[in-house]
This record gives sequence, C-alpha cells and structure tokens, in this order.
Amino acid sequence: MDSNVTSNPTSAALISAAAELAPLIRAEAAAGEVNRSVSPVVIGAIRDAGFFRLAQPKRFGGLECDHPTIIRCLMEWSPADASTAWVAGLAIMHQWMIALFPPEAQEDIWNENPNAITFGSYAPAGTCERTEGGFRISGTWLYASGIDHGDWGLLGAVMPQEDGSAAAGFVIVPKSDFTIDATWDPMGLAATGSNDVICNDVFVPEHHAITFQQLASGAAPGTQVNTNPLYRYPMLAFIAYCIASPAVGCLEGALAQFVEQTGDWVTRGAVVRGGAKVAEYQSVQMRVGAAAGKLRAAKAMMYTQLDASHQTVMVEGGILSVAERMDNRITQATIVQLALQGLDELWGAVGGAGILKTEYIQRAWRDAHAVSHHVSFNWDALTSMYGQHLLGLEPEGQY
Repeated sequence: MDSNVTSNPTSAALISAAAELAPLIRAEAAAGEVNRSVSPVVIGAIRDAGFFRLAQPKRFGGLECDHPTIIRCLMEWSPADASTAWVAGLAIMHQWMIALFPPEAQEDIWNENPNAITFGSYAPAGTCERTEGGFRISGTWLYASGIDHGDWGLLGAVMPQEDGSAAAGFVIVPKSDFTIDATWDPMGLAATGSNDVICNDVFVPEHHAITFQQLASGAAPGTQVNTNPLYRYPMLAFIAYCIASPAVGCLEGALAQFVEQTGDWVTRGAVVRGGAKVAEYQSVQMRVGAAAGKLRAAKAMMYTQLDASHQTVMVEGGILSVAERMDNRITQATIVQLALQGLDELWGAVGGAGILKTEYIQRAWRDAHAVSHHVSFNWDALTSMYGQHLLGLEPEGQY
C-alpha cells in the first residue's frame, strides 16, 4: 500500500490523496475513451495508492472506510473522467460486497492475493444448475464494467435451492473460468469497458454464491466475521452511489471547464456581433448560474443523504428502514437528473467548438447521459416507486 494511504487514515487524508491522482486520470481520459477501457496505468496508480482497499475488511488489510468518505474520494476523480470513477467505484464497492459472502469465499479470493479486485454483471443471466457441492453455470453476461482489469467475476444468477425453489443472487468466479467478448462501443462511458463475460459449464462452489435476500438482510453470511456496521448497509443504498456520483462529477468538471474557457472566448459568427466577449452575454451568464445551482443542489442532496444513512448505520448501529432506503433511491435518481439539467444548460452555450471530440464538455455531456440510462436510475420507475411509498402503497421496484 502506498504511503499516501496509511493503515488508519483520516477522511481528509484519503480525500487529499484521491485528489493527487486526478491529474493522471485527466491526462489518460481521452486515450481511455479511444481504447474503450480505463488505462492500466490509472488502475495501477489507484491500486498502488490503496484505494481498492477502502471497503475491504481489515482482516485482509482493508480500511473499512465509511461510505460518505468513499464517495467523496470518487468525486475527486469524476470531474477528471467519469469512466474512471465508475470503474474504480465498482471495484471499491465490490470489495464491500465480497465481504458479505461466506467467510470461505473471502479467504479464497484474498488469502492468495489481498489486492484482488472484482468486476461483473448484475442482471441474472445464463443458466445455473445445482450440482454436488454447488452450481454449474453457462451463458453470457452483459455490461461487465471494468472486467478487463478484474481478477474475479461477479455474475448475477438464479440459483436452484435445495428445497426446490429458486433464488436470485450472485456467484463469483476466477478470471481463469471466463472469457471476455469485447462488444462495448457506446456513445458515453466508453472507457468503462463494459464488455460481455462468457462462461461455459463452470463449477461454482456453494460458498461462492449469495442471494439478493441475504444481501438485503443486514445479516449476510459475511457479517459473522466482518462485524463493522459498514457491512449492514442494504446493497442499493451503498453501491448505487458509486455509479450515480460520476454524473455529478461530469457537471462539476464541465462547469469548471466552461468558466475557464469563457474568459477568453469571443464571438466569430455573422449571426451575433463578431468580437464580443461571450462572458458578457446575459444568456451565457444565466446558463452558467443555472448550471452552478444544479451542481450545488445535487451535491447537497447527495451528501446530506449519505450522512443521514451513515448516522443511522455507523453511529447508531441501526438498519436502514424502508423509508430510508427509499430516500436513498430517490436521491440517486435525482442527482443524476440535476446533473443532466446542468449539463444541458452549458451544452446550449458551448458553440461550434464545443462539439469537437477534443473538448471535455461534450464528453462529460455524453458520459452523464450514459449514466442516466442505467437501469438503477430509471427516472419513471424510481419516481413511481417513491410515489407509491409516500401514498402508502407497496413499492414496486428495487430498494
């Protein structure tokens, strides 16, 4: 572990160390988009600085860091490159998820390589059949962000139970047991490398499986040995922020870039008077002000909710109620929408130069819109679910 992240760092020290990596992430972002994968140099720097250990159990050398600090670290990277923050956030949060698996699985993964990181695909796919000692899986899993960098694959599956029922959840397999099909070629978040994972009759030991119900219970098998309250968060109240916050980072980075560039911009076209300073147009001033307002609102909402959940789980030792889970889900969806609104304000004022692929703002605009298309932030579904909750109806959806 790099000296930037000690064995018992403060929140401020972690955030400061994360900020030190932002210039490298920014410098590698364009190449990452072209290659459709975060640069191995960036992944290596994040690993060497110890950030993939943030949510890992201390018994394997991890830091068991609190959730608000983790997201604040990711927010140091999101304005530089949303794809890097997305991939790094999943690697960090998957360490937390592995800590909920049975202890034997944790030992299989981290005893040999404490630096192992995991990527995968959440939607249950392929086939899963029960066999002696576990399961056998086959099929193709889509959208496995960061999988090129993973030591293990975390895959959604519907697992037959011994009583004849079936339960949805996850299995985890070593990279030697799957192949990668490089299908990822999107309009945004290109560097996430969200390729397909293919398994062909792979054996999965029973202890390498966990159900959604166990993950949501606050008493998953791993909590027998990992007793920090951190591991009692419900999954979506924890993980979904790592892929929602990059949209907010896109707005933060775009606003900073726009303000910096606008100081030197003058108009050149025949439609508006040539040579006029762009910053002096009231319409531009209004768009900048509106974008800044959206950014402040998104960050305030996100951090307020993160801190509220931290108070319940980490300080009071409680379990998030349905109402608190709902508040997290609507917060995640809303901060993405606020980011889109702020970016649309800026996009309307970038002019012809703004559409060049070398410009940061157009990439930030595309990346944030790609974030909004993730199923976890479907605006219609989440607002409907939150409305059902407020109206006293049974919420339909994932929370």
